[in-house]
Amino acid sequence: MVDDVEGDRSPGQRSGDQAGDRGTRRRVAVFAPAPVLVATFEYPQGESSPEVALNVGGQGPWVARAIDALGAHAVLVVPLGGDTGRVARLLLEHEPHELRALDTRAAIAFYVEERSGGERTCIRDAPPGSFGQRELDDLYSATLAAALDADVCVITGSPWADHVDASLMQRLTADLASLGTVTVADLSGEQLDAALAGGVDWLKIARGELAGAAEAGDDDCWLWSQAHALAEAGGRHRSVIVSQGSAPALAVVDGARFSVSVPELSTVDSRGSGDAMTAALATGLAEGRQLGALLRRASAAGAANAVHKGSATPDAVLVDRLARAVTVDEQPSPPPG
Repeated sequence: MVDDVEGDRSPGQRSGDQAGDRGTRRRVAVFAPAPVLVATFEYPQGESSPEVALNVGGQGPWVARAIDALGAHAVLVVPLGGDTGRVARLLLEHEPHELRALDTRAAIAFYVEERSGGERTCIRDAPPGSFGQRELDDLYSATLAAALDADVCVITGSPWADHVDASLMQRLTADLASLGTVTVADLSGEQLDAALAGGVDWLKIARGELAGAAEAGDDDCWLWSQAHALAEAGGRHRSVIVSQGSAPALAVVDGARFSVSVPELSTVDSRGSGDAMTAALATGLAEGRQLGALLRRASAAGAANAVHKGSATPDAVLVDRLARAVTVDEQPSPPPG
């Protein structure tokens, strides 16, 4: 089992700056190009008495919410346009994270869902509108500014094809690397390829998002090879964490392999668990946690999020207690060549 190793700096830090007190909480910028206004109808007492809730979802807002829950301070950079964006702004202004919203002509996405018996069903949805070039430029500039004021920047993507040009991810990761800001990405497809080419520092990805995962089945050798390929893509050396739901997560850090196991818990709602894991990873990097503690808390956050309703809203006390029961085991290195 891997113990924490004392050293001059935590994994992923670019400079000698330590996790000393530079304010009450560490700052984590979140690039969130695809927020979603969500209306949820829930039926705890039957079809005749629904409870209705409005919230702002999507990967970026979920990650930002979890960052604040886990003890850091999130700076959410997000476009908000149309009637859906105006409503989302009102909701986000009442959340604890800092909001840096960009006004756009393009409306943000919207969907209506029902939740009954633990199952979610989408009733109706509307995709986001298309950004103009000036809007994308403003969003990009705001993200760079927020990242320069932060210890870590999380880069989230968009699930809609052609909504955000993947080249934006490459520019962003490359520029932040040049500026010395540590980056964490949770992306897939072309957006993932672009971030790898740009030089992202840490990548969190779910096994199911890897190309060829369905055909590979439970082949761990294949999975390790994929993790190493991602770690070395673009001629860079980055850290990669592959989540697998209730199965142990796999991590490749500085070429070394680690298996991260969490005690199995009853699942109430798994949506957002990967985002909670990403948030804990970014928070831990910002705080300068050593590798063992970093991996344990990230996996604990994902598991803790699934034991209650709510996307990416882990309980920090439970996360820290659960992290003590997480094991991190170093695995044999791959053969040379």
